[in-house]
Amino acid sequence: MREDVRNKLLRRADWRFLLPNPRPAKSMCFADGLLGQAVGLISDRVAGAHVDPSGDCDLAVAIDPGAATLRRAWASLHPGGSCYTEWYSPLAGGPKGVRRRLETAGFTDVACYWCWPWPLLARSRYWLPLEAPGALRYFLISRARARSPVRRLRSAVLQGVWRLGMRIGLVLPVCAVARKPGVRPAGREPSTARTTAPAAALPDAPIATPELLGMIRTRWQGWGFGPPPDALSSLVLTGGPRSVSKVVALVFAEPHHRPWVAVKMPRVPEAATGLMREATTLQAIHSRRAGGVRGAPRVLFCQQRAGILTVGETALTGGVLSTVVKRSNFRDLALRATDWLSELAGRPHPCPRDRWWDRLIEPALTDFGEAFGPVIDRGMLRETREIVATLGALPLVCEQRDFAPWNVLVTPTGELAVLDWESAELEGLPALDLIYFMSFLAFTLDGAVSPGHLRESYRATLDPSTPTGAVLHECLARYAGRIGLDRAAIGPLRLLAWLLHSRSEYRRFAADVAGRPTPDTLRRSIFVALWHEELRYGHRGDWARGTGCSR
Repeated sequence: MREDVRNKLLRRADWRFLLPNPRPAKSMCFADGLLGQAVGLISDRVAGAHVDPSGDCDLAVAIDPGAATLRRAWASLHPGGSCYTEWYSPLAGGPKGVRRRLETAGFTDVACYWCWPWPLLARSRYWLPLEAPGALRYFLISRARARSPVRRLRSAVLQGVWRLGMRIGLVLPVCAVARKPGVRPAGREPSTARTTAPAAALPDAPIATPELLGMIRTRWQGWGFGPPPDALSSLVLTGGPRSVSKVVALVFAEPHHRPWVAVKMPRVPEAATGLMREATTLQAIHSRRAGGVRGAPRVLFCQQRAGILTVGETALTGGVLSTVVKRSNFRDLALRATDWLSELAGRPHPCPRDRWWDRLIEPALTDFGEAFGPVIDRGMLRETREIVATLGALPLVCEQRDFAPWNVLVTPTGELAVLDWESAELEGLPALDLIYFMSFLAFTLDGAVSPGHLRESYRATLDPSTPTGAVLHECLARYAGRIGLDRAAIGPLRLLAWLLHSRSEYRRFAADVAGRPTPDTLRRSIFVALWHEELRYGHRGDWARGTGCSR
């Protein structure tokens, strides 16, 4: 299945992470169109609305159901089964009216959410519990400030509408999760046939359910958070551009609006590997030094239920760095990132080539040639191999490998906090994170979007006489001095940075077409373009003396 089709269907079913079992074995769907197709994708079997209720379904789904449909939904479920409904009509009476209708039909444990954007119109990114003032307040005050006056006005009007709707109890749509009373019959455990992630058992259910929140509450004091709160709530975030993007629930101690825990789950089974890598990497880096690593989340639990990996971490908050960078603070932010990466690296001893070449370098060179061979010059590839072969012993560091301005937060105290460790390499190569970060920080500052503008912006960073180039060279020199890196290695490492990141880009290209990308698609590669610019303009510079542009 092509990525655009799969992603569209899965996003229409993101509400499943509000359920005790997001992988139902059998479902009954009273909706057609995109929602009906989405239910078919997440279920092993689907019974149509015309089929007589059999009482053996894990899930029933409906939009604006009447009393008769709710009775059929209740009859279709086994005891303990879940019902998900969406209510778009104001006549439903808001959350109170929806709750009353579901309870009249015999359902219990009703929880009402408001999602934005509307799932009928676009991909929903936020699922807000409507009886949780802390989570609602966080959602309203954490919106990123728009750059243009027109967008700021639009955002202000939209927030005014949201606040009014929440105050009077009339927000649409109301998305409700409910349960049929009783206990699941023996032999009706959730399906695990399509899951592969390893871990221990979770007390019950995944991301936003009362069972998980209850488990978090029992461990609250042991995590050093203080006395357990009276009530917890969770705001579920389902953003991200692709189907492999994580689902995250922020957990609040009501009525306060600060999130304490971030609970993460993979949307698709193949994404569990990266999430497990994040958990193991974070546990390792915190265990290596007293007091842990400032600005990196701490893993609280790593478990699974029904084969679905669930990772709980301390929640990080702040402004996304890519939204606050400007000419006046570019150097300051760059130096702060340099210092953060230097502290993460520590002062490692140089490690001989035979300890890391076959693990880190050779696969990157081989993969790049095989993936982009149809569109790259073989002579340039040979030249790249020759340049990289000049590397001697290197200090190995923890590579975050997604250290980009959109994954770095500026906390309320002015410190940096770093998200998304799924690609991390615990014993990786030095300087690559800084090279990646500085390049994309410059792109953000320059507003570089088109391929030509990206090349121009990158070329400017190679020249120490330009504003961005001067800061880049200052940061690389500072980093090399802090961790004991020979500055002669910076040129080859800059080439390697784009080869390594081209792997994920190629995987995206392949997923988009569910097969091998065409040469025209490969030519759109950002990282191939940056590799070409680096090979042409950057590597001949004398990085050891601080000059990086040869022309």
